[in-house]
Amino acid sequence: MKNYIAISGSIFAIVAFAHLLRIVDGWAVTVNGQVVPMTISYLAFVATAMLAVWAFRAK
Repeated sequence: MKNYIAISGSIFAIVAFAHLLRIVDGWAVTVNGQVVPMTISYLAFVATAMLAVWAFRAK
């Protein structure tokens, strides 16, 4: 179970870092011709960072 928690925490941390890079660099994301608002990355960063911290604290 500890391996699962460490792996899922690492994946959440990587995704949070990707969202942080998008926020800092201002990358535009377009899905099906629609620009995804930066607000989505702010919310996703907070959510994935919280999940990563939760996983690493559960170890």
